[in-house]
Amino acid sequence: MRYSKRKSGFTLIEVVVALGILGLVLGGAISTVHQYADQRNHLSTKMFSSQVAWNILLEQYRYSEGWVASSKRAGKFKKGKQNQFGRDWNWELDVKPAVGKDMYRYEARVSAVGSDRIASSLAIYIIED
Repeated sequence: MRYSKRKSGFTLIEVVVALGILGLVLGGAISTVHQYADQRNHLSTKMFSSQVAWNILLEQYRYSEGWVASSKRAGKFKKGKQNQFGRDWNWELDVKPAVGKDMYRYEARVSAVGSDRIASSLAIYIIED
């Protein structure tokens, strides 16, 4: 009777090394997916807050051009809250005189409710009559 001296299968050390390499690869993949999710959340917050700021500035522009009836003018408000895209946003409008006659700088700053961090800040210059 002859026995084959050829062994089949993997040794314990080979299996442990393979599992270690697999763990590193999966750890890197999970880290990449996590970074992608964080970046996506950050970009959506920036985009939505910028949209809120543009809405506030557009309202001020419409007010300055006289496109809004005097009974519906909301151009006097300097702070407020707006619900857009399923989230609540705090906004603040800062109006300062700019260089030139009757020119003003309107800056809208927007932050998420419950956060003091400004998510978006946009400005326009408007000439008022």
